[in-house]
Amino acid sequence: MSPEDEKESPEKEFAGNTTLHGLNRILIAPSNYFRVMWVLTILASYSGFTYMLSSMIMDYFSYDTITDTKLKFTDALPFPAVTICNMNKFDSQKLKLVEWSYLSPYLMGAQYDIPTLLSMGFSPDETINSTIGNITLQDFVFQNGFDVNSDRMAMCFWKAEACTYLNFTHTYTFFGNCYTFNSDKSNTLWQTMEGWGNGLMVFVDVRESEYTENYFTGGNSEIGLKLLVHDQDEPPMMDTQGIALSPGSHAFISVQRTVYENHVPPWGVCEDRQLEYYDTYTLPACYQECRSKHIVANCSCVPFFLPGKAPPCNPGNISTCVRAVLGRVVSGELKCDCPVPCHLVKYSTSVSYAGWPNINTRNYITKTYGHTKDYMAENGVVFSVFYEQLSYQKIRELKAMDGGQLASNIGGMMGLFIGASLLTLLEVWEYLWQRVLGFLGKYRRPRVLQVHAAPHDKTEGMYNGAFNK
Repeated sequence: MSPEDEKESPEKEFAGNTTLHGLNRILIAPSNYFRVMWVLTILASYSGFTYMLSSMIMDYFSYDTITDTKLKFTDALPFPAVTICNMNKFDSQKLKLVEWSYLSPYLMGAQYDIPTLLSMGFSPDETINSTIGNITLQDFVFQNGFDVNSDRMAMCFWKAEACTYLNFTHTYTFFGNCYTFNSDKSNTLWQTMEGWGNGLMVFVDVRESEYTENYFTGGNSEIGLKLLVHDQDEPPMMDTQGIALSPGSHAFISVQRTVYENHVPPWGVCEDRQLEYYDTYTLPACYQECRSKHIVANCSCVPFFLPGKAPPCNPGNISTCVRAVLGRVVSGELKCDCPVPCHLVKYSTSVSYAGWPNINTRNYITKTYGHTKDYMAENGVVFSVFYEQLSYQKIRELKAMDGGQLASNIGGMMGLFIGASLLTLLEVWEYLWQRVLGFLGKYRRPRVLQVHAAPHDKTEGMYNGAFNK
């Protein structure tokens, strides 16, 4: 027998030396009974490993997520932006006759010229023979709308220290002129003690007698303020968000801060897009741009409360086309593709009310500002915005199984069922590689011709013998 025939087969050599559990036991089993037992046990183990491996692979590629929620306590919290709007776009005492005519489609639902307005009981003034120049509706809102000067904001306190209307930043919204406290994110205010006395407290005179809104011509029917607590990166969407505050009471607005961290696809649906008119991607900013684009596409103008580069809408455009397009957006007929941001900060609020003012405060305000009890009940809105607790929630969307967990689970299953590791995989690869080389070498080995010696010719032997002599 040749040495090659005496050499063990690669399979037998691999089974006898591999670190895979059980294979060598088949070779050294003391009887066929134990050999069969080992074969069946190994097949069951490999079947279990295959099932668990396929399950883990399917779980990984299902891209499931889990939610991690933590409540964190801290010594200080960044104070949110607080935007307030009067539920009235224009003050009647600021409008002249020619301006009433210009704004009549917006405020009265139809276009009225000056003679018609005079016949309706409007008082004549110096603008009776005037016309509107090149002024835009945005300029009209700024000049004739709600303002927060010292007369309208009689009281303002931040952490028991006096503040003024100069601490508020002007912005345009659906309600006209609105004002935001703590709007600068680069210079954010912080609340360092919990409780309503350590936040923002403001008194605002809404001047109900100067309201020009009419619900039946597309305006508001309410009296008071609209207030929104929001992150500084978010533009205020006052028509769809916020709290309504009525005169004659003190609103205590407790704030809870929540930080969300969402996951990117395929585990989540978050996406931070580049917006055209805003530096930071947020849902309100995306909705504002979306509404603006729908209005520009359908009305060929942009309203004063939305961003855009199209020509500004006039009162006639807003009363007809713009309101109709916004209605189609709200109903869902016109879509907005605004995915959830990957990081966002939201503020939830809880509101309670108390009667305001008590007799001593009322007497002081009456003497100082000349407001009567009935006037304050009909026009005075007082609110306090504060953190009731210096804590916040952090909600994170995490992968149910990431790449490291998948590898760890596979390694654990390999060890549990078949006693394998990464080094064992190298052993299997070495065996397969040797078998491939042996298979290729079998067909590439050159043939060796075998030459058989013929019997010696007698004549040749005779001559050889003669020569040897």
